[in-house]
Order: sequence, then structure tokens, then C-alpha cells
Amino acid sequence: MDMWNHKELPHALRVSVIKKELTGPQAWRARKALDGGPCSPTAFKAMMNALKKADPKIFKIADKLIDRRPPPSDPEPTAARQNWAYQRDAVTTALEIARLPKELFRSPAQLPEGKKAPKSVFDNDTEMKSIEDILVVRDTVIRDPDWQFVTDQLYPAKTFDNGATKLTVVLANKLELERQLGVDLIYVNETLNAVVFVQYKMLRGRDGEDGYRPDGQLEAEIARMDAAARTLAECGVDDSCDGYRFGTDPFFWKFCRKLLTHNDQSHVPGYYLPLSYWKKLIDTPQARGNRGGLIVYRETFGRRHFTPSAFIDMIARGWAGTTTLQTSVLVPYLAEIMRGKTGVVLAVETTRSVDEDLEEPPEFVERKFVPPKPRHPGRKRKVIQL
Repeated sequence: MDMWNHKELPHALRVSVIKKELTGPQAWRARKALDGGPCSPTAFKAMMNALKKADPKIFKIADKLIDRRPPPSDPEPTAARQNWAYQRDAVTTALEIARLPKELFRSPAQLPEGKKAPKSVFDNDTEMKSIEDILVVRDTVIRDPDWQFVTDQLYPAKTFDNGATKLTVVLANKLELERQLGVDLIYVNETLNAVVFVQYKMLRGRDGEDGYRPDGQLEAEIARMDAAARTLAECGVDDSCDGYRFGTDPFFWKFCRKLLTHNDQSHVPGYYLPLSYWKKLIDTPQARGNRGGLIVYRETFGRRHFTPSAFIDMIARGWAGTTTLQTSVLVPYLAEIMRGKTGVVLAVETTRSVDEDLEEPPEFVERKFVPPKPRHPGRKRKVIQL
């Protein structure tokens, strides 16, 4: 409704008169709304019908305040628009994990059109010098020397401040990060020493009704995640309270529906799944289509997924992600890549305890050479001169 287009009514009309004219199954909701509070679309329609019966002249004025133009259609999901939506959703998610107001980040829901359309959600920032679509986010005051370069803005980064909490979003070089980890979002929670990785996948269709079909790119991304997970597993078991996690899987998928809408101002609607659960899900009949092909829908997940609010709360409280031991290995690794160094390898150095007894070397058994028996005894061997 156009609430700023004020019109003077010809005379007053009591609310009780409108209530008497209310009929239908939603009449009770309309009566409750007339006393103050929200009103559903069906109850509002019943309210307007009652107003028309009570006073046609006032109804005519009120009816003109309603904007019945259809909302603009959603744009086609081009690669640039999807990239914009991924970045915007990642920054919004990071702000909520760090418990910072989303109002600190002002970005339109849709990619602005024009001759020089921006490719990054931070393009309007004068400190941005390059454009990439992989985000590494880090919360709280940076105290690790390996991350001190972030505060110097050597790479495109934006810092959000709110009291004692700082959130730095870095648009890092995606080539090395994605080649080695296969993820779109890396969240480093320095407060709780945890790192979480998120890979975005889009459900086809306006509301995700066409589902998602895994392809070769997904297999390559999973292979990178598995390689990183095997390396992190070499860190050993973290028995500390700070290192306790619900599970050992720091990798998550976010399956998005309605990726691009005209009025989305918050998260891209979607569902979070751990990588380990995804591997089990694709082996079930529920993940197969009518012709036996691999495809998942919203119904495939059922209730076994994390909503954005549940995921954010879990990550913010440190119940998921890498352990403190694994985080200590990841921090310098990620920092080296963000400094632009190529060919960086994620590795874990294991050292033997001084008190640990060395294993006794195996006994060496001397092997004796036994010449083979001659094939023809008594005959001289033929000599060939070269």
C-alpha cells in the first residue's frame, strides 16, 4: 500500500462497523488485526470486502492506495549475477556469524546494470583494487602475525567494526584457493580457533523445483576437499574443550533456491549439508531420478539439513569446523596463498616426542649367493666376442 499518499475521508467510520460486516473463515483474523497487529493477505481481503459493504465511498478511496502492479520478474541467472549473489550472501552470513549488524553492509540485491557493471560487492569501495569471487572472512581483532598483512590492505579487503569485534572480508585470489580446497567461502573464526569451508550449489528452477544434478566439477571439488581433509587428519586428535566439535567435517554445501530475486535483502534461501552427509545421501535411492540419474531436490533433504539461522549459530559458537590443532596449520597456509604465493602445499609436520622410544631396527639377514646349476654339465660355455 502507498502509505504516503494521504487522502482525507469524507466522514469518520467506526472500526466496529467494519467488524460487523466481516464474513468468511478469515473473519476472526481480520477482527484481531483491526485491534492492532499484522494481517495476512486473506484476512486483508476479507477486511476490504467488509469495508466495501460498510461504506462504498471510503472503500473507493482506500482501494486506490493499493498497488496492484505485478512485481518485476527475476533476472536471468547469468554467471555474473550468480557470482554477485554468492558474494553478497557470503558477506551477509559472515556478518551474522560475527554477530555484527547486517546494516553495516550496504549492497543491492541485484547486480547493477550498466556499461561498466560491477563484478564485486565491494566495487564501490575506493580501496578495492581487484575483483575476485572467493571470500575469506575473519572475525575479531587480528592478533596473529601471519594475518597482520590483512590490516594493511595489501589485498582487496573491507573491515567492519562494531565495538570490540572486527570482521575482515578479503576478496582473495581464487585460483590457488579453489584449486587446492574447492570452496567458495572460508570463514576463519579466530575467537574460537575454527575454520569452516562452504561451497555453493544452485538448485535449478524459480523455486528450486528442478533440483540439482551433480557433474564432473562437483567430483573435482570433492576430491580437493578430501585431499585437504586427509592432510588435516594428520594433526591428531584434539582433546581440549576449545577444540571440541560435533564432528570432524569442516566442509559444507549450501544448496540455494531463488538465487536471484528482485527483493531479497538478506540470505539467499538455501540448505546447508555437511560433506560427509552428502556422500551418504547420494548413495540412497532418494537421490535418484526416474531414469536412475543422480539428482536431488528440496524434498530429498527432508529435515536433514541446516537452515541459515541454525548454521550461523552453530558456526558462531564453534560447534563445527576445524579443531584448534588443525586451525593452527591452516592459518599460515591460507595466509601464504593470500600473499600471492603459488604452489603452496597444505602439509602437517609431525615430530617424535623425546620420551618416545625409538623402534628397534629390524634384524639384517645376510643373503648368500648360490650360483645356478649348469644346464648341460661337462659342456663348455660358449664365448661370444663383441
